[in-house]
Amino acid sequence: MSNYCNPDDGFDYVFGRLSAIYGAAFVRHWDGIDPEMIRQEWINQLGIYLTYRPRMDYAINCCDPNFPPSALKFKELCSNGPSIPHPTAIENNPVTKPMPPEIREQLAALRKKMTT
Repeated sequence: MSNYCNPDDGFDYVFGRLSAIYGAAFVRHWDGIDPEMIRQEWINQLGIYLTYRPRMDYAINCCDPNFPPSALKFKELCSNGPSIPHPTAIENNPVTKPMPPEIREQLAALRKKMTT
């Protein structure tokens, strides 16, 4: 499973985990509200936070154990989570080689010319 997902899959992930944690209390929390409206509002409120699972996991782990979070509370919890790296970020680890002795000598000669 990738750490990255689209907001729809992120919503399903969050609601699946929160349903497993809070059980019927989580489902009753949304009684009488159109499920599509709930989905759209959470996606609108959380935006990019629904695209990175480690951030969602962080927020889930910080939830109040006695009361399911609102979209705004969950967004606040997400905002304190790990940074979202760009999925195509390339780590820059340049390889360094020691300077050849002849180059070192040429630089020393140039430095001597410039300072005298």
